[in-house]
Amino acid sequence: MTMELAPERTEIVEDMPVENIINDAFIERLEKATTLYQSRYLPLCFKLTNEADWVNHGKADQPKFSLQASGAEKLCNPFGITWERPVVHRHDREDTKGKYYEYEIEGIVHCRTLARYGWFTGNCDSRDKFFTARGDFSEGDIRKSAFSNWVVNAVTRLVGMRNPSPEMLAKAGLDLKKVTAIDYSGRRTPERDQEAISEAQGKRLWAVARANQMAEESLKDFLKGFGYESIKEIKRKDYDELVKQIDKAGVANAKP
Repeated sequence: MTMELAPERTEIVEDMPVENIINDAFIERLEKATTLYQSRYLPLCFKLTNEADWVNHGKADQPKFSLQASGAEKLCNPFGITWERPVVHRHDREDTKGKYYEYEIEGIVHCRTLARYGWFTGNCDSRDKFFTARGDFSEGDIRKSAFSNWVVNAVTRLVGMRNPSPEMLAKAGLDLKKVTAIDYSGRRTPERDQEAISEAQGKRLWAVARANQMAEESLKDFLKGFGYESIKEIKRKDYDELVKQIDKAGVANAKP
């Protein structure tokens, strides 16, 4: 008995229709989420902080607000932000200005409330303007500052609080006039240009000179070129240019 084989059948399987990602339903959900995010979520986040938790790194007409470590820490409990022991690196570096060191902190941070996590880093080095202006700091200060930078980076990115607008902060009830403004040049208004620089600025200028291996007598001669007998006499209007020229002199001396 001969068995006949059934002819081969080619089955055509049609793909299920794929719904477009961007459609009316998606847009409606996004519009609702955007409204909640801007009108309720962010202002609530900002209300967990106060004016002392923020710093304005920008100018009067172009403010740039940054959350500080104290404010980031206040958000950790409400948002369930946790981390394991971070990894700490110390990097010894050297360039034409001389030797310096940097601390780098890295680790994974979880935000359980938002079901998010990420890997973040934080940094600070021994040339940081804040510390060189003080003129007296320890290696531990640099390490702690790097850790604070790591916490701020992690929290603000996970929660979505970077680069807030003045309107958004004001909406949360923060008085922007009470937020500390940082101006590394020391210049606040044209009227203050004729004032003498602060003690902190004088220490920073001296630190810049030392970093560029400029001897005390050489620095005095340098200042005389600007019409000053001592650092205390320097006016704010000349401060930026003096620091810049000292840096240039250091680079020039370092060339073979």
